[in-house]
Amino acid sequence: MVYRAIIALALLGLLCAPVLAGEEACRIRVHNEVDGLVQVSLDGGASWSTVGRVQHPANARIEGFAAASYVPHGRVAATAIHGIRIKTGQYALGIGKAQQAMLFSIEPREFWTIPNGFGGHRPRCSGIYTDIFAGHSIFRNESPYVGNAVYVERDHKLQPLPEDYTPIEGETFVIVVTRAEKLISSIEFENKAQGKVTVSYADGSSEVIASVDRPVKGTGRYDGTTFTGVGAVNTNHGGVLTISTAPTCPPMIVEGGDKETRGGFMIQPYYHVTEQGETSPQVMVIGPKDSKTPRIEGTPPVFFGNINTTRYWGKPECSFRVQVRIDGGDWEDAPEIVGKVDDAFTPAYLSKYFAEKNRPRDIKQGVTSVRLLFPKYDATQLARDVKQEVSEYTARVKDVKPVKGTMVVTPANPGAVDHLVSFYLDGTLMNMSSRQPVRWVWDTTKASNGLHELQIETEGSSVIEKRVALVENPS
Repeated sequence: MVYRAIIALALLGLLCAPVLAGEEACRIRVHNEVDGLVQVSLDGGASWSTVGRVQHPANARIEGFAAASYVPHGRVAATAIHGIRIKTGQYALGIGKAQQAMLFSIEPREFWTIPNGFGGHRPRCSGIYTDIFAGHSIFRNESPYVGNAVYVERDHKLQPLPEDYTPIEGETFVIVVTRAEKLISSIEFENKAQGKVTVSYADGSSEVIASVDRPVKGTGRYDGTTFTGVGAVNTNHGGVLTISTAPTCPPMIVEGGDKETRGGFMIQPYYHVTEQGETSPQVMVIGPKDSKTPRIEGTPPVFFGNINTTRYWGKPECSFRVQVRIDGGDWEDAPEIVGKVDDAFTPAYLSKYFAEKNRPRDIKQGVTSVRLLFPKYDATQLARDVKQEVSEYTARVKDVKPVKGTMVVTPANPGAVDHLVSFYLDGTLMNMSSRQPVRWVWDTTKASNGLHELQIETEGSSVIEKRVALVENPS
C-alpha cells in the first residue's frame, strides 16, 4: 500500500512538474559498460560523435541530495561541471530530505576519486565514471538542463527511464537536451534584503519572480569550481545555482590540494535553505519566505530547465556569465576570488582587492546587484565545439587502429545461409543482409571522425557482436 502511494505521488508530481517544450539542442548517449562510448548528436540521434568513454560503469542507485525531490523521476536532477545527476525514483513520501530521492550519476575524469574537502553528492557504485575532463563537452557546452528527459535504449528504441530504475551494466542511456521555450536574456538579483529578482526576456518583457531574503557577502570552496571559470555557471539543480569566481585550471589538477583552486558563491531558495540549515555568507537566499512549503524550489527559471554550464571562451555572447554592480555602478565582470573569503563582496575586501590590482576604488557599499546573462544560442558554435571536443579526445585514443575510406564489415560467425544479419552503427540500423557473403560496405567518410560502435546481430542468435572503430578521414 505504501509503495502504491509513492507511485501515485510520483505520478502526481509528473503531472504538476514544469515541462520543457523548447528546441532540442543535442542528445547525449552513454553506453554503461567498460570502454562504452559517450557520444553527442546534433541531429536528433541520426548520427553521433564520440567525446569520451566509460571507464567504470554504474550498477546501483543511491540516495541523493534533498533538492532532487523537486525534479520528476527519469529526469536530470543536476547539471554541473563535475557531474550529471539523474533521478530514478524515491524511497518515501514527502519533499526535500524526507523523500529520499534515488540517483545515478555521470562523472568526469577528475572526480573518479573524491577530492579533499568535497561537499557534494558522492555517487560511489551509482556513478558512470568517464574519461571526459571536467568542464568539457557534456560537462560544459553540451551539458543538459535540469528536468531534461532521460531514456534507456532497448531493442534499438528509446524508452522512458522506468520508475525505480537501477542502472544495468551494458545498457545505453540517452539524454535529450531540450532548451526552454521562452528565451531569457538575463536574471538580476538585487543584493540586499527585500531586493528584487527580475527576469528579462528576449522579447523585451520582464517580471519580478522572487525577492532576496539574505544577500551574498562572500565566496567559498565549492566543488568543481577549479574547472569552471570566473563568472561561469558551476552547478544548477532544484535547490541551487552555483557561480564560480575562480579561474579555470588545466585538466587533472587535484582539487583540495596544497594550493587552493576553488572559489564561488551560491543562490538558493528559501525553503531548501531552511531545511538544510544553511547560514553561510557565501549563499544568497531568495524566496518567497516560507519555511513550511517549497515555493520556487525546482521551478523555472532559476531552478529548473533554463540554465546549464555553457561557456565559450572568447564568445561571451554565446555564454552564461555573471556580472556585478558595485555601489550601484555600471555592470562589470565578477571579480576573480579564490578560496573561502567571508567578506569578499563587502567594501573593505573589494577596496583591498582593487588596490592590489593597481586599480584603487573608493567603495562604500560593495556588490549591490548580481546579474546572470543568458547566452545567444548558436547552433553553428555548438557544432564547432563538438567537433573540437571530438578532435581533442580522439588525439588521446591510443588503443584502437584508425580506419578510413571504405570498410567492409562482416560477422565473425556468418551462421546459416538464410539467416538475416543486421548491422548497426552507434545504435542506428545501417544494413540488413542474408545473402552470402554477408557483409556491409561502410563508407566511413559519411561518419564523423572519432570512435564509433559497430553492432552485428544475427537472426536466431543471442550473441551480439560489438566492435569499436576509429574513423580518421582527411578533414
